[in-house]
Amino acid sequence: MNSASEQKSFLQMRNLTELEGRKKHIYSLLSFLIVVVLTLALYLVPDYYFLEKMTNETVFRMLELYQFEIEVAPLYNEIEYGNSLFIVISNLLSSLDGHGGNTPVIKSITASRQFAIVRACTGMQAGALLMALIIVTPAPAGKKIKASIYSLLALIIGNFLRIALVIAMTITIDVTYGATYDAAWFWAHDVLGKPIGFFGTILFAIIIERQGVPILNTVSLWLDSFIDFLKFLADKVFGSKSS
Repeated sequence: MNSASEQKSFLQMRNLTELEGRKKHIYSLLSFLIVVVLTLALYLVPDYYFLEKMTNETVFRMLELYQFEIEVAPLYNEIEYGNSLFIVISNLLSSLDGHGGNTPVIKSITASRQFAIVRACTGMQAGALLMALIIVTPAPAGKKIKASIYSLLALIIGNFLRIALVIAMTITIDVTYGATYDAAWFWAHDVLGKPIGFFGTILFAIIIERQGVPILNTVSLWLDSFIDFLKFLADKVFGSKSS
C-alpha cells in the first residue's frame, strides 16, 4: 500500500512539473488566483484572538524568564482608521468577533512602552499563504494534512520566539542604548524581525516539502508562466517594431 501511495504521489508531482503550454498557464493562473483568495480569507476571516492570547502569554513568560520588567496592560483595540478597502474589511471582521477588536498587551516597565499582540503578530500571514499553497498543490490528502499540522506547529513555536526576540531587542535598544522608541522598534522589528520571518517562511516551506507536498513546484510554475508572459509581451512589442 505504501509503495502504491508513494508512486501516486510521485506521478502527481511529475505531472505538475511536466505541464506545458496552455495547460501550464491555465493551472498557474487559476492556482495563483485561488491562493490569493484563500490567503486573504484564511488570514482575515477567522478570529485569531485565541492565538493572540496564547502568543501574549507565552511571550510574557519568556520575557519574565529572562528577567525583563514587564506587566500585563489593558487591552488594546486594533480597529484601524482609514478608508482603504483592506482596512474597511479588517475593521468589519474585527467588529464581528467576540472581543470587539480588543487584543492583549505586554507593557515594559523599564522602557515605559506597550506591545500589543495583534493579528499580524500571530504569524498567520505566512500561515495562511502556506495553507493555501498546500490546498492547491496536487498531493495525497494524508500528506497535505500532515504537512499542515507540522508546518503550523513549527510556525506557531517559531513565531513565539520571533515576537519575544523583537520585544526584548526593542526594550534593550531603548533602555541600554538610549534610542528613541521608533528607532529601537525599527532596528528590532524591521532590521532583525522581518528577515527572521522571511527565513522562517522558507524553513516552513521546506517542512511542507519534506512531507511530500511540493508547493515549490507550484511556485516555480508561477514564475515560469510569468517569464513566458514577459517573453510573449517582448515578442509582441519588439517583434512588431522590427517588422
